[in-house]
This record gives sequence, structure tokens and C-alpha cells, in this order.
Amino acid sequence: MTMTAEHFEALVRKCEAHAKRDSEGYARRMTLLALAGYAYVWLVLVGLGGTIALLVWSLRFHRATYRVLALAAPFVLLFLVVLRALRVPFKHPDGVRVRRADAPELFALIDRLVCELRTPCLHRVLLTEDRNAAAQTPLLGPLGWYRNYLLLGLAEMQALSPEEFQAVVAHELGHLSRQHGRRGAWIYRIRATWMRLEMMIELQGRWGRWLFDWFVKRWGPYFNAYSFVLVREREYEADRYAGSVAGKEAFARALGTTYVMGEFLSRCFWPDVYRAAHEKPEPPCDVFAALARAVAAGSEPDDVRRWLETALRRPTGLDDTHPALADRLAALGIAAHAAEPRRTSGPTAAQHYLGARLESLAAALDRAWRKRVAGHWDQRHRRAAGGRTRLRELTAVAADGDVEVAWERAQIVLDLDGEEAALPLLHDVVARVPDHAPASWALGQVLADRDDESAIVHLERAMVCNVLARPTGHEMIATLLETLRRHAEAVTHRRRAWDAGELLYRAAAEVATSGS
Repeated sequence: MTMTAEHFEALVRKCEAHAKRDSEGYARRMTLLALAGYAYVWLVLVGLGGTIALLVWSLRFHRATYRVLALAAPFVLLFLVVLRALRVPFKHPDGVRVRRADAPELFALIDRLVCELRTPCLHRVLLTEDRNAAAQTPLLGPLGWYRNYLLLGLAEMQALSPEEFQAVVAHELGHLSRQHGRRGAWIYRIRATWMRLEMMIELQGRWGRWLFDWFVKRWGPYFNAYSFVLVREREYEADRYAGSVAGKEAFARALGTTYVMGEFLSRCFWPDVYRAAHEKPEPPCDVFAALARAVAAGSEPDDVRRWLETALRRPTGLDDTHPALADRLAALGIAAHAAEPRRTSGPTAAQHYLGARLESLAAALDRAWRKRVAGHWDQRHRRAAGGRTRLRELTAVAADGDVEVAWERAQIVLDLDGEEAALPLLHDVVARVPDHAPASWALGQVLADRDDESAIVHLERAMVCNVLARPTGHEMIATLLETLRRHAEAVTHRRRAWDAGELLYRAAAEVATSGS
């Protein structure tokens, strides 16, 4: 059920060529593949059900009832496993609901774009913490009756201009037009069904796997590749919608701002917010007001330039259905420099489209965020208090030269005081014990965050000792190499990450099989 990265990449390239050569034929083949996957599952289900019925019927002619029941038990178990896998749950999106009366300017924009793009009417508009998205969820599962949602990330609304935000909303609504959403939800459902089914079947051992192995080995790679290309092509098409409605230049700036904003949130803003748990027992009440102030102040120009350059150098890979930034710009016929974020003196998208309700909506999002992180925040606060006490104890005995004491101290300092304070302590542990895998891993992560090439040596050393770290480690090295403009080496490490993940999957399957 697995394949190498090179094999999958070659298959994806073949599918991309087919899609460009004959888009209608490609869509038909994708539909047939999807139907074949569903049909096989139902065929197995009917076969198992028939076998169970036959065994139950045979009870009329057998005195050894317990033997018949013992024979039927595995079939019943497998029948229930397959039936459960077919019930793929669709979670309705979370967020603060924005009503028409709350934001008339926003709904005027949505109404206009829905009309222009021929999009199904939206059932709800939700304000979320960071990213924008459009989603469809079927209320009746495989029978459909879809609900359409538009998710608007407050963080991005605070960073985008009204014109850039229009382009982003057009992109998201583009996913709902021309059946993008329904087909995407259908493809997602089939993928999720087979993922759940494979996981459950592996736990049944060889007895259950033989029913699916032959089919999946032949069907699975083609379905994964075809659906991968289909979803990626939908991204390009949604980009074209955004460019046609709001202008290619505005959408290019929105893309660049979104990439930079993602880096700012993950590297700067949220780490600082959660670090406050070390001193404060409860989460802040105004985190989104603080975010608005941070966005208004802007990131360091050098950071913005470095983050954008890294995003522009990153190639389109097989680990994400979204195309890389450079490829998205090229498909629109826009130069790379057009993606550079532009600071304006006018109102942000949040101010323009949410108006007087911005403060109350942000407060509602604050309350939802506080409720969601309360448990995690309390754990961090308690751990920090214990860490301070333990650090004082370790400092008193650090002179004895015990490496494990030094490593524990480095861990606590890294958790409480951050990378800058922990860096010399991590270097000290690795210098004393070069094969100390946990310390090498931690040091490699810290150095990779700083775009330091020496991180590669430490990450590779840690991966030698810990095979479970290899998929993530190779991904980290690939990202670092892309930042350093060593693209060929980055591709090699991404393939190694894929292959390592597949190897771990096969190993887990063998363990499950032998354990059964």
C-alpha cells in the first residue's frame, strides 16, 4: 500500500500532463477512480453481509451452534470495521458567527462575489483566529445536503487592505463555484474513508488485509495521484477567479502578505503569547487587540524580506496540494516582486468590513480562544513553576559534570527562557556527548530556526539514533536548504522524508499484524 517518493512524483507528473492535455477526460477518469473505490468497499461489505447471512441460515441444519458462531465472528467483526470506516465524520467549522446586521459592508462584498462567481449561497460566515477558508459539509453524509461556510481569519483581515481582502474572499468562494466544493468534499470523503479503512484493517491482521491488499495496491496510487492533481488544479483555478475579480496585483500582494503573516504568527506572535503562561496563571483577555497592535507596528523589514524570499524560493512539492508561491504568481503572469507586502495608511480589511462591530467580534473570539487554551495554559504555568524550582536545584549541583544534569538544565532553560538562553547549554551537552540524540535534536531545531547550516549535522546525528524522527528531521533539513538556496539537496531530503514516513507506516502495520 506504499510507494517511494520518486514513484509518486512520476505518477503525479503523468497525471498533470494528462490534465493539461485533456481536462475533461482527466475529470472523467478521476470520477471513475473515485466510483471504483466506493464500489469495491460496498462490494466487500455486501460479500461479508452475505457470508454472515449464509452462516446464520446454516444454524438451522447444524447442531454445533458454537462452531458456526465462532466461524461467523471474524466476518461480523470485519463487517463492522468496514461499515464504521464508511462513516467519515464531517466536523462543522468552529468560529464566531458574523451576521448580516453585524457587517453590512462585508455581506455586500460577499453578495457581489457570489453573484459574479455563481457560487451557492452561504449559510454561515464565521470569524476565526488566523486563516481564511471556504468549506462545505454534508448534513446527510453520503446523501449530501451541503452547508456552505466562509471562514475569515481575523489575523489576516488585520494585515490585509480592503482590496487585497476582496481578492482573498474571491479565491475562497471560487472553491465553492462550479461544484468545486461538492466535488472536493466528495474526494475528501473517499480519501478519508480509505485512510480510516486501512488503519482499521491493519489492526485486524493478515486475515482482514487480504480482502483489500490486491485492490489497494493497484487502485490506491492512481487515486492518490489523480486526486492530488485535481485538488492542486482547483487551487490554480481559484487563483484565477481572485485575479479576475479583484485584480492580479492585489491578489499577488495578498498572497505575499499571507505568507509573511503566517511566519510572523508562528515565529513571533504566538510564541510570545504562550510564553506569558510562565508568569501569568490565566490567558490574556485581549489577545486579538494585541495582535492588531502588533500587525500595525509591522515586522522588522529584514524579517519580512527573508520570509518572503524563502517562500518565493520554495518549490511546489508533494507534501501539500497548495502550489508554491512562485508557481502561483507565474500562473497568473505576475512578477515575483509584486507579492511584496505593502503598508498603507488607510483602514485595514478588518476595520473596513467589520466596522463598529470589530471590537465586540474580537472580544467574542478572545473568549472562545481563552476557553480553548485554558487547560493547556494551566499546564504550562504549573510546569514553569516546577521548572524554576528544579532549575535552582540543578544549578546547585551542575558543577559535578553530570551530562544528564546538564541536559535537563538545558531543557528547562529552553522551555522557560527561550532559544537564545538555551543555545550555549545545548552546545555544551553536544560537545561533551556528540551522540546525545535528544540534545542534538533540540540543538538542530534551534539552529534551523536561525537558518544556520550547522543544524543539518545535529539533525542527521539525531536521526541516526532515532528512526521515528526521520520524517520530520528530513523535512526540517529540506526547509533549511531551500532557505539557503540549495534546491537540489532540498528535493533529496523531501524524498527521504516521504520514504521514511512510508517505512514507519509499513513497520507499524507489521507490528499490528504480528500483535494480532
